[in-house]
Amino acid sequence: MNSPNLVPPAQPPQDLPLPASEVRFRALIELTSDWYWEQDAQYRFVHVSDTIPSSFRLKATDFIGHASWELPHAGVTQDQWMSLRALLDARHAFHEFEMQRPAKDGGWVWISVSGVPTMDAQGAFKGYCGVGRDITQRKLAEQHLRDSQNQYQELVQWAPLGLCVHHNGRIVYVNPAAMRMWGAATATELQGTRFQSRIHPQFLQSEGARIQAIVDKGQHAPVRQAKYLRVDDRAIDVETQGMPIVYGGAPAVLISFQDISARKQTETTLRDSEDRFRILTQLSSDWYWEQDVQHRFVMLSGAVTASTGLSTLDCIGKTHWELPSLNLTQQDWARHRQVLESHQEFRDLEIRWPDAAGRMHWSSVSGAPMFSATGVFRGYRGVGRDVTAQKLAAEQIHRLAFYDALTGLPNRRLLQEQLKKTLQLNSRHRLRGALLFIDLDNFKTLNDTLGHDVGDVLLQQVAGRLGTCVRETDTVARLGGDEFVVVLDDLSEDALDAASQAEAIGKKILSTLNAPYRLAGREHRSSPSIGITLMGESVQSVDDLLKQADLAMYQAKAAGRNTLRFFDVAMQSEVDSRVAMESDLRDGLQGGEELELHFQPMVDVQGRIIGAEALVRWQQPERGLVMPADFIPLAETTGLILPLGKWVLNTACNQLALWAQDPRMAHLTLAVNVSARELREPDFVAQVAKALQRSGASAQRLRLELTETVLVHHVEDIIVKMGELRQLGVGFSLDDFGTGYSSLSYLKQLPLDLLKIDHSFVRDVLNDPNDAAIARTIVGLGKSLGLSVVAEGVETQAQRDFLADIGCFIYQGFLFADPMPIEDFNAFVIQA
Repeated sequence: MNSPNLVPPAQPPQDLPLPASEVRFRALIELTSDWYWEQDAQYRFVHVSDTIPSSFRLKATDFIGHASWELPHAGVTQDQWMSLRALLDARHAFHEFEMQRPAKDGGWVWISVSGVPTMDAQGAFKGYCGVGRDITQRKLAEQHLRDSQNQYQELVQWAPLGLCVHHNGRIVYVNPAAMRMWGAATATELQGTRFQSRIHPQFLQSEGARIQAIVDKGQHAPVRQAKYLRVDDRAIDVETQGMPIVYGGAPAVLISFQDISARKQTETTLRDSEDRFRILTQLSSDWYWEQDVQHRFVMLSGAVTASTGLSTLDCIGKTHWELPSLNLTQQDWARHRQVLESHQEFRDLEIRWPDAAGRMHWSSVSGAPMFSATGVFRGYRGVGRDVTAQKLAAEQIHRLAFYDALTGLPNRRLLQEQLKKTLQLNSRHRLRGALLFIDLDNFKTLNDTLGHDVGDVLLQQVAGRLGTCVRETDTVARLGGDEFVVVLDDLSEDALDAASQAEAIGKKILSTLNAPYRLAGREHRSSPSIGITLMGESVQSVDDLLKQADLAMYQAKAAGRNTLRFFDVAMQSEVDSRVAMESDLRDGLQGGEELELHFQPMVDVQGRIIGAEALVRWQQPERGLVMPADFIPLAETTGLILPLGKWVLNTACNQLALWAQDPRMAHLTLAVNVSARELREPDFVAQVAKALQRSGASAQRLRLELTETVLVHHVEDIIVKMGELRQLGVGFSLDDFGTGYSSLSYLKQLPLDLLKIDHSFVRDVLNDPNDAAIARTIVGLGKSLGLSVVAEGVETQAQRDFLADIGCFIYQGFLFADPMPIEDFNAFVIQA
């Protein structure tokens, strides 16, 4: 399409000069727009000048052949395009049509386009021509101006400061904050009134002069405090400042102010409080301190250096635990930090500080958390006192009263006090301990031959060696002369195990004290005789314990010295027997040939055998048949219960698999007892799953029996493991119910099938009303929880009938059958 006559060609021949009119036209376009364009009758671009902005992503040639709305654009709605089309179709000129075109940088360029229709010589419509301008900067400026105006209006409207504009002394504008502070319900209560009517008479002259200076000199009035009057004539304290502005085209004064009445009252109260606090602090402590929210010192005052040996600079920016204290461990500081993190008060935290000269200072520090008015934690403040003199005096008194001057060990007095506490603790918590009475053999001969000074050196060396033989929680004391006592705490609850542990420590002491000593430049040998007595079987007195251990020590002397003896001779024999049995059981577990399972049937109310309980027996070649009561507790305390329990589980699963092949036995379930030690094993669930898989036994026929004592510790972990096994199909019963420690809250969470009434309740159920009531309660509890109930130890028909009457329909006991080997059990089931 040819260009209109009034527009010069885009590239005229170089040898022809441009007509003067065309030169003027081009210059005009370049001055008034960025580029020139032409469209045909279908509104498609046929020409776009090369002056199109370089920021465009589209080149001039990209426009050719396309209508404006066919090219990438933004910022134009469909309605706006339709309006433009209507103008074009009506052959009207259009002006300043704004849109966005894509930019090279990935953004958009705002442009403004204007155009007029073009006609040929006969007046026929040819298309449109026009110009375009890049208006991006203008659009950005307009948006920025709108944003600024909106922000300004928001700031003024919602500013916490009161803003007031007055012209010729009268108020013309107030914002909501000013209305609130002056107590006005509406702006009209203030507008038109004289500003000076809002100034307190005390400040009327000074504030009037400040305002006049603003008007006369155009000066800014800096912040100062004054008093204003509310509309109810009540005075308020304010901080105020002013500046000249133009408001409504006329000069005016802008006053900003805030009500500080509450702050002024708080400052007065705070000054009074600080005066009282300062006086109290000076009277009751040596120094005062403050810490920030990270518990770092930010202020110390008073005699902190004289009291601690630390300068203020040593402390500022550091926490208590970053300073060189000597008496508190990392654990102590961790506990103290827990107190601080929970924002609690603390009192009389005693800290020992070293100063530059190596002298020790004791301080007693107390503190309380600080909070802002809104409850935000701001740190700690507190006081400190120098308690060095008191501590040194107390330590000296304690040392003289409770420690042996020669060896530094606790003396008889301290030993007796600690023993009393140990006995009380053992009695309360059913714990066991042991007391070892140690006497040096032939010590008198050493004193008589080499002198008491050499004897004292030996006693000091013996004291040092004894400390290496025991735990930190144990006690080593000197009674006097060559007599020492060792107190062992927290031994096994089982008496035999506790005796074994005490014996092991005693043998260690024998070996350690038999090593040669270096006395007076030559080697010397000494040996001890040791008597041992156990604590915890019954309530004992300190004197009785010492007498028992002393007697046992003399038994050791009578046995030839350099040995140890227990107070109870029978106990010594039993300890030896226990050690031997442990060795035999360990050997028996190696191959498993000495172990076998016996089976005791479970019978329902119709007399049908519905299952059995697997009970392990140990057939030791020399001991014969060993009953579980004799070796199970030993296995639990020595850890042998783990391989033993694994053997029982695998054997039981193998038997279940065999029963499944016989229609007469396939319905039987088999109960296997599980100990607490086994349940605590991380892979216990995997062990059960593996035993079932390897044997091919049905998980639905396996029931694991737990005792109530299993539920004393790690209950949540046990519940998780039971849930995993329950998903496999394994059932659970709670054995010996009513004799242990189970909580009903836990009982509801356990995936149980059965409760077993302990035989101790069944035995006297016909004679003892308490046992009968317990049995009824267990049956009722089982019903309420949807559990079956099994009665153990049923020995008579009368017991069975009573249990049936109260709703217990499964039984186990000698009335039906004793535990028996597998061959006898199978025959018993088939015959029944």
